[in-house]
Amino acid sequence: MTTAELLSIGAELLLGETVDTNAAFLGRELASLGLPLHSIHTVPDERAALGDAFTEARGRSSVVVATGGLGPTHDDLTREGLADALGEDLAEDPELLTAIEERFRAFGPMPAANRRQAMLVPSAESLPNPIGSAPGWWVERDGTIVVIMPGVPSEMRRMWSEQVRPRLAARFALPPLAIRSVKAFGIGESAMAERLGALLTDPPADVDAGIYARDDGVHARFSTRGDATVLDRCVERALAALGDDAYGTDDDDLASAALSHLGQLGVKTMASWESETEGALLSILSMTVAREGAARYLGGVLDMGTPAGPPVGDAVLQVSLLAQDANGRSRVRVALSGGVAMPPVELRIHGSGPQRARRAAFAALNAIRGLSPSGR
Repeated sequence: MTTAELLSIGAELLLGETVDTNAAFLGRELASLGLPLHSIHTVPDERAALGDAFTEARGRSSVVVATGGLGPTHDDLTREGLADALGEDLAEDPELLTAIEERFRAFGPMPAANRRQAMLVPSAESLPNPIGSAPGWWVERDGTIVVIMPGVPSEMRRMWSEQVRPRLAARFALPPLAIRSVKAFGIGESAMAERLGALLTDPPADVDAGIYARDDGVHARFSTRGDATVLDRCVERALAALGDDAYGTDDDDLASAALSHLGQLGVKTMASWESETEGALLSILSMTVAREGAARYLGGVLDMGTPAGPPVGDAVLQVSLLAQDANGRSRVRVALSGGVAMPPVELRIHGSGPQRARRAAFAALNAIRGLSPSGR
């Protein structure tokens, strides 16, 4: 079976200083190519650890994709680690060195440290980097393909889309992975699992099913490499089982569902007022409006502990995040005033830090979905 594996390289990832968005992007891309992702590993900038990681990955996966560690500094050791795993010696490639020097010509002489980026092993083919100085590598040996790309997301994505993805697509004629999801708010993972029942424990043939908790609720995910129409039936069954707790499928989001519901109630403009939520509600609503091109949201007033005039709109959504209890649950007070009114209600959420604030905002948006026309 053809499988893929990702290696994310860098101490900054292990220390939590950088979020690994590359792995999320590549996971989706590999799935769209029909290459099942076997595992994702984060590896430090240590030559021995890198050599071991590449050796082990080549032993269990058909395709190994690594990002990071291709810079010019002393701790950029991905080239050395892969060379060790292959048992090959690094040597400076004259053509590659000339290409890197050309990139620097507009800015002045190339620093001596950048010569390291012109190193190759005999089995490696360089992958040009049109927007950076770090070339990638494509290595085919012993029945395995190894690709290494820069860790800078913009450079990695460009190299992937222009050079790596087309080559993998031509090499592996695999059926793509089709994915559908159903999203709900207000119930936990165990409650969703109970209501979906056999759809999770005994899904249709060739369908994988799972449940995942997110800040915006709980998602049921169904995937297959076979006939994608079977997923439509899975979604229909899940929606029927979840009822009003489900707010959408696939790319639907909770903010859009809430704003759409307000629109059905006759609300044309809405404003927000929030306290202790670090502007989470304003951020979520603003992104939704920007993405959809909607003009339904006038803006927000973030309570910073100083008097402020009330926001103006057909409806004003008010959210206050209150103290946590001993069990780590927080109270969220939500109210809606204006042409469509909702008396203050108190909800309970889990989480801490930014996650706590985002969950409070999503809880408020979900409360809006329960409004009926009689609330006018």
